[in-house]
Amino acid sequence: MRKKVTVVGGGFVGSTTAQRIVDAELADVVLTDILEGVPAGKALDMLESAPISRSDVRAIGISTAAGEKPSRPLAAPHSETIGQSH
Repeated sequence: MRKKVTVVGGGFVGSTTAQRIVDAELADVVLTDILEGVPAGKALDMLESAPISRSDVRAIGISTAAGEKPSRPLAAPHSETIGQSH
């Protein structure tokens, strides 16, 4: 069974992260976003560009309301204000 990674957020950072995962063939990618159609379009772009990097992984895009079963959490973002002393 292939590994699956869910990238939450289809903006610049999320879609770039998903593209890097696809290019490196680390796992199949589920790209999610609250905007309808955006993650599906970006996942299609990744699939169409996969032959360039000779990648064989799958990418799908869904809205967060679609109910795709999430993958196992791998890392949680660490929020910190840059330049703020504690």
